Amino acid sequence: MKKILKSLLICLCIIFISIPLVSAKDNLPKPTNLKYVNDYTNTLSSDAKEYVVSVGKELEDKTGAQSVVVIVNSLDDNDIQTYATELFREWGIGQKGKNNGLLILISMKDRLRRIEVGYGLEGAITDLYSDEVMEQIFKPSFRNGDYDKGITESYSAFADAIAKEYNVTLEKNSRVVLPTNVEENSRGTSLFLSIIVVLFILDNILNRGRVTKQIFRMLFWSNRGGRGGPGGFGGTGGGFGGFGGFGGGSSGGSSGGFGGFGGGSSGGGGSSGSW
Repeated sequence: MKKILKSLLICLCIIFISIPLVSAKDNLPKPTNLKYVNDYTNTLSSDAKEYVVSVGKELEDKTGAQSVVVIVNSLDDNDIQTYATELFREWGIGQKGKNNGLLILISMKDRLRRIEVGYGLEGAITDLYSDEVMEQIFKPSFRNGDYDKGITESYSAFADAIAKEYNVTLEKNSRVVLPTNVEENSRGTSLFLSIIVVLFILDNILNRGRVTKQIFRMLFWSNRGGRGGPGGFGGTGGGFGGFGGFGGGSSGGSSGGFGGFGGGSSGGGGSSGSW
């Protein structure tokens, strides 16, 4: 029985070590069921979220374009442009073939922002225009701590520019009732930590911690030999380029009653900055 448990433990450890290698894209957040506003930091008020969702839904209903806000705590020293491009492609913002998506990415601790524009909207949202909106509307509000105003007014400006491209007018007077339970990317983390704790306990009971020590040795030498420098996403080795398979995919997350994303892509157009 002890040998069986020991073999099982070793197999689980091998799986555990392999997880970062086969699921690097899990480092990217999953969409919440609010779809148009994904605030993983609780920065925005319910009223601000309701406004963004309402305008975003009206914009998509009238044009098919999808404009999305994502607010994260930190980029962990990674390049915001690369992060935004990969997130855009992984979620598939915009319609497939039309690539009419827009991503507003905010990193609170880094005090950085990025506007990522789909191919199909590069005429309506030029690099210069996106930078002007963020510098003149977003930046002053965020510097003053008025995050709701910074997001809602900049989102509204981009929505108007997109609507103009499609020759439609946004009324912005309807209000969408938000779902009460916003699904975020937290369940996987809790399960992952639970597995680590169980493996650690079993190893100490059955093997006096020998397997755990071996894992630490393997990780230590792997990090020493394969570190890819500060420019890549994920911390160790290879950089963000290893996520190349994301392009053109549709959203794998839940968007509740607002539907999913359409499989759009981005070529890296837009603007970046700080506040």
